[in-house]
Amino acid sequence: MKALKIILLLCLCLVLSGCRTRTTGGARQNAREETAASEPAPLPGALPDDGAEEAGPAEEALGGQTKENPEAARKEYDENAPAEIVSGAERTVHGAGEGKGASASGENAEAAVSKLNGDAADTATQTAAADQAEQMGVSEDAKKADSALTYFTVLLQDRMGGLFECQRQNVYWETAEDRVTVFKTSLEHSLILDAGAYDVSARLLAENLRVDDGWIGRKNPGVIVKAVDGSVLGIGVTTTAQAKKVYQDLLSREGWRAIDAVKNGRVLLLSEELLAAPHLQAAAMLAIAKIASPSLMADVDIPQALDMLTEEATGAPASGIYCYTVQEGF
Repeated sequence: MKALKIILLLCLCLVLSGCRTRTTGGARQNAREETAASEPAPLPGALPDDGAEEAGPAEEALGGQTKENPEAARKEYDENAPAEIVSGAERTVHGAGEGKGASASGENAEAAVSKLNGDAADTATQTAAADQAEQMGVSEDAKKADSALTYFTVLLQDRMGGLFECQRQNVYWETAEDRVTVFKTSLEHSLILDAGAYDVSARLLAENLRVDDGWIGRKNPGVIVKAVDGSVLGIGVTTTAQAKKVYQDLLSREGWRAIDAVKNGRVLLLSEELLAAPHLQAAAMLAIAKIASPSLMADVDIPQALDMLTEEATGAPASGIYCYTVQEGF
């Protein structure tokens, strides 16, 4: 009898224990389902928020919609962030600044503006550098230059210096050796620039100065300068027969008839001797400038200018023919 009571008691405990387990498990499952139903479905590919439980929900339900939770840890900006907009940060960048209105050259910024403003009340005084003043040779109110070299140098700078970029001609300079051009550190390159033009070979490397007709055609220069030795043009030369032959040989090259310089008659042959001295180099620059911009240099007679420069430098006018072109009025 006693054993039967113990067995009945154990069965009752088992029954009660099983009901409690089923009730608890069902409550948890129901709670999960209710929570899942109240939360919005995650976006495809969204990662779980590990800190959501610690920080609290960023949004809460409100009549089927959502609103931002002001207590959420994540915000669009931090009012204490160091990059916040502060008073005075919107000041213009063209103010006085740390330079206190001074330009890079040390002059006052207002004075610099008055140079560009035609309506300025006061006229700014321009101070030329020592080398420029020496190059000018004379004051602005002088009636004539101190020398022919000074006169033609200033004349060239005055006329060609005012050209717009689109008005400057591209020049292909060929040395006395066929299809060999010049490097950007050469004297010839400097003469082209000082004549108010551009050198089409300026980007070539020193080892790539030998070019072909295809490269020249693609560059399509507006002016072609061909240097020739003293037997073709130079001191003591009295005829242009050899120069004409060189000129015709250039035009007979493949594709050259389509180059702008050839079509417009802007092919210039220069004696190599014009590179020998400053006064001769000045004559070469005048010749390049005249063939590149004939309207600006219409009143400059190149042989006469060469005579003046040579006589001033050596005491006697030039003897010989130093340049050749088919351009009229040259």
